[in-house]
Order: sequence, then structure tokens, then C-alpha cells
Amino acid sequence: MNSVAETFQSPRFQRYLLWAGVVVLAIGATVLVVTLMGGQSGNPVKNDAGFHPSLPAKSVPLRNADGVLIKTYAQLDKQTRSAVATFIGTAVARQHVDQSWNVVAPTLKAGYTPAQWKKAEELPIVPYPGVDTKHVQYYLDYASTKEILVEVGLAGKRGVSTRPVTFQLGLVPGAHGRWLVDYWMPRWTPPVQQGQ
Repeated sequence: MNSVAETFQSPRFQRYLLWAGVVVLAIGATVLVVTLMGGQSGNPVKNDAGFHPSLPAKSVPLRNADGVLIKTYAQLDKQTRSAVATFIGTAVARQHVDQSWNVVAPTLKAGYTPAQWKKAEELPIVPYPGVDTKHVQYYLDYASTKEILVEVGLAGKRGVSTRPVTFQLGLVPGAHGRWLVDYWMPRWTPPVQQGQ
């Protein structure tokens, strides 16, 4: 029995045991990686005929018809500003919702038909009933050829007890050069406690 204990305590045996453990660990790690990553079945996936890889179109700052760089909301074209006003006055206010169908991007109205959109009680748009559409504040965050982002300050009409809220509204290019609303979400920052 004494010779077994001496063998286990021998530095040479402990080195052999360490190396055996490292080899087992390496084999186990290799098996795990191969299992998780998988290997090719020998049949590589081929691209569809006519496929030509290309990078996405580069986003550049938006310019108006006269070539002037757009820096403010008022510089956006009349049709874009009208689409934003229609969206707020219909889908956001939850009045005549069917009129918002043509100013909303397909990604936002996915899964709806025009008839369903008109009758939908739960649209994928945060509502603000009682909005005072005559006193909306707009601030252009940025405008590029791929996206326009606008901060929209809303307040309720007289007698409406909703508090003022700032929203972010995103527009993306649609068919025929029109911009469509693709994003609408309240912008809220948690209050910071003072003096603590």
C-alpha cells in the first residue's frame, strides 16, 4: 500500500497525470467545437443564377431640389411634411386612420390590409389621442438619402389631460420619390434625482 501512495506523490507521476489531463481537455474541446460549429456536408451552397454581390447604397446627406443641404425640418419638401402631418393627425390621433395608409411604410403596416388597418383597434403605432395638430413642434435630427429622423413634440388640445410628449419619427424612401413613416416611438429619458 505504501508503494501506491509513493507513486501518486511522485513528481514524475504527477507530471504524467497533468499531461494526460491536458490531452483529454484538448480532445474534448476539439469535439465540442466541431459539434457546435458543424462541418460542411461536402455540398457547398451555391448562389442563385444571376446573383451579383454588391454593397448597400451609400447614405449621403439629403439635399433639396435646388441642391441645398437640408438642415432643418422646414427645408424638407412639402410632400414629406404633409405625410408627417397626415400621420400624426390620423394614425397617432386615432381619427380617420384609413387616411394614414398611404403615408406609412410597408414594414410598419405589415400583416394588415387597408380594411384591417382602418378598423384596427391596436395599430403598431403609439397613440396620442387629443393631440393639438395645430401646435406640433418639429426638430430635424438628420436627413440622409436612406432615412430622415425627426423629433416631434406633441401636446393635447385645451381640456385634454395628456402631458406633452416628445416622439421620434423616422421616414424612409418609398415608391415614386415619396417618404413614408417607418418609425414612431416616444422619446423618454428617466428623470435624474437632484441633490442626492
